[in-house]
Amino acid sequence: MGVEDRKIGEYLEAIAAPTPTPGGGSVAALCGALSAALSRMVANLAIGKEGYESVQTELADLNRRAKTLQDRLLVLMEEDATAYDAVVAAMRLPKKTDPEKAARVRAMQQAYERATMAPLNTMQACSDAIGLALVAAQEGNRNAITDAGVAALVAEAGLRGAGLNVRINLSALRDNALRAEIEARLARILTEADRVGHDVLALVEGRI
Repeated sequence: MGVEDRKIGEYLEAIAAPTPTPGGGSVAALCGALSAALSRMVANLAIGKEGYESVQTELADLNRRAKTLQDRLLVLMEEDATAYDAVVAAMRLPKKTDPEKAARVRAMQQAYERATMAPLNTMQACSDAIGLALVAAQEGNRNAITDAGVAALVAEAGLRGAGLNVRINLSALRDNALRAEIEARLARILTEADRVGHDVLALVEGRI
């Protein structure tokens, strides 16, 4: 049963269960999805409303982009869980003979790469969500501007949470070139998210 088919209470219990997944990576993606949904709300509260006639196109575009991102993050919730399940499965492979050991190492490296890329993609998606929160704060319903602020904060939590998973899985990769590439991308995402997140909160604080 996919996350979109579960009630929120059921999903929380699945997180609380004594199993490795769904875990922090899935929760990080959920934070991003919640952020995108909040930005949609701030936009929808201004669509078709008096006083926002000049930004109707921008608001409709924001709602569309945020819905696409929301759906993407729901997929990433599942991808993160299945990626780590693959790591656990690789760890359990036999390792009695040299060929078995070699096959296990290959499987583990492939699994760790997947388990690193899933949260890295979540980081990027959460960064995108912060950008949408900024648009929501700029163009959306002014009475809901604090909701845009919450959207930025939850997305930042998701981004930083996913970053922790990137870093711990990255340490298991033996491909130094790939590690360097991922580390550089991680740093770029953090820098951009910090900048945009600061702009969102500054705008929110200036209007309350």
